[in-house]
Amino acid sequence: MTAAALRLSAGRLGPGLVAGVLLAVLAKLLSQSLHAPAPLIAVVLGMMLGALGLQAQLGAGLDVFAKPGLRLGVAMMGAQISWAEFAALGGPAILASGVVVLGGLAIGAAAGVALGLPFAEALIAAAACSICGASAALAASQAAPASPANQRTTALVIVGVNLLSTVAMLAYPPLAHALGLTAHQAGVFFGLSIHDVAQVAGAGASVSPETASTAALAKLARIVWLGPAVMLIGFMLMRSKEGGGIVSGLKAPPLFVLGFFALAGARALNLIPAAMVSTLMACSSFLLLAGVGAISAKLGPKALLEVKPKLALMLGTVTVAVAVLAYALTRIFF
Repeated sequence: MTAAALRLSAGRLGPGLVAGVLLAVLAKLLSQSLHAPAPLIAVVLGMMLGALGLQAQLGAGLDVFAKPGLRLGVAMMGAQISWAEFAALGGPAILASGVVVLGGLAIGAAAGVALGLPFAEALIAAAACSICGASAALAASQAAPASPANQRTTALVIVGVNLLSTVAMLAYPPLAHALGLTAHQAGVFFGLSIHDVAQVAGAGASVSPETASTAALAKLARIVWLGPAVMLIGFMLMRSKEGGGIVSGLKAPPLFVLGFFALAGARALNLIPAAMVSTLMACSSFLLLAGVGAISAKLGPKALLEVKPKLALMLGTVTVAVAVLAYALTRIFF
């Protein structure tokens, strides 16, 4: 590439790249000072930037974070899976988390279709409620066909699941007490039912250190299913009309899913030094925040005016269904 071409590329990508970095950094700083979920703040900041009407100047650079950067961030999540810690919960945790994830996806897909939502949008919302909130919504969106409607739904789902997670963080600890759950059972229930990691930690810490530790491990058990769930979503969309009609044969998993599995395997084999694990987790968090901010900036605040009541109803329905499943499994296995 010539020097002139490099300058042209830098001039085209630079403003958007800088904007994406600033969105992620500001979201992280504000989340710490306001004690609010960083992805939710990233959505708000992104839409504020979008309101300025600079999409033409920033769009190319923002696309770097909204597409390849986002996929890389999801892949890096594999490094956070510590199989030694995961094994501490034992076989029941694997089964229970799998039932929650697959059950939530099935209920969400059925509810979305019944409410008249496009199948891809229903699966994005279902993934967020079933696995790990904003991160799962972003991962599922990468397996769905690229479209403005799916991007808008992803941003709105992130807002919705963060609000629902915050409500759950406040409501589930007294609910667990009223239901007579032990500290260990409460931790399992929080980890299997609350969408986002930060709110899982908050709910657990409000009960006891044991509950906080167990909640984190139970949440980790759900995150383990992220890769398989994204592959399943891709296959379901491939077999649907939205995916271009029924297709024979299986497609190869997306590269970011393979990366997720590769890093999880490397962590299991102790091939990743502890310092590198921390670095990968920090980079993953940064890229996910930048991706959320970039998608929101490209949409702008007008997207909020296009919220479908049926999407909100579906998110609430799947949240309740996941909580019921989590409670039943907690009573059965723990």
